[in-house]
Amino acid sequence: MIVPLLHQWTKANALFKPPVINQCRTIELKLTKLWHKAVETSLGKGNLARKNEFLHTLDSLFDILTCKCSIQLCSESNCSHSGKRENNSHIDCGCPREKKIPVLELEFIKAQRTKAEGQGSMQMGSIDYSETKKQIVNAKKREQIREREQKKKMKSEEAIQREEELCQDVYHFFDSSSDEQEATSDDIGRLFVSFKKSSPINVNATKLSELVDLSLEVLEPPLTTSLTSQELRNLKETPMQVLKWPSHTQSVERCVKMVTEAAGHVYSHERRE
Repeated sequence: MIVPLLHQWTKANALFKPPVINQCRTIELKLTKLWHKAVETSLGKGNLARKNEFLHTLDSLFDILTCKCSIQLCSESNCSHSGKRENNSHIDCGCPREKKIPVLELEFIKAQRTKAEGQGSMQMGSIDYSETKKQIVNAKKREQIREREQKKKMKSEEAIQREEELCQDVYHFFDSSSDEQEATSDDIGRLFVSFKKSSPINVNATKLSELVDLSLEVLEPPLTTSLTSQELRNLKETPMQVLKWPSHTQSVERCVKMVTEAAGHVYSHERRE
């Protein structure tokens, strides 16, 4: 029962779909209520005034629009634009934008709501294919814009989340370092995380092997600079599992982009606070 009804509304305008019109469940309840009234009237239940009221509503529009705001024609308000534009009606609507009646259909809805004895100034005809095609294209564009804005918002939220996780890691790092530095004298070795010391670079080098003089001092590999002394001793029994760190140019550029996005959220003194 609902499918032909929705098809008839969509036939009038492709924009007649939820939330401009009621949801299917609401339409079902309205139809059920109307059917009960019809049964009661046919059985002679109720007074004469109620019967006449029901018979009068049979000629009016079965209104499933969400917006119930009053529509006024230009001819009724002595508007100067009467007959000079495609839409000859006005509506003082406070409904949300997504629930508003399409401006092109205001005059049609006005005629359907006020028609008597099955006749009105405007009747539902065949589909306007050119207008329907235009409406479908515009609806797709609006949906694409909404999806782009949603993706942009999600990326922004992900950047903020990554930034918060990074801050938590930094706080945890310094807290753990402070706790290990306060260890008792009975602890053996250096328990706090070591800091990497960069060796001097020979700017006059002509070969890659001449950049750093390896004979000056023993340099710690970068992979072990984040390990404590105890963790280093444990590697004697359990070999170190080296992760696959991305080291090519594209990965570095991607990280630079992520850092730039994260920095944009804490730029200025106001945002840092």
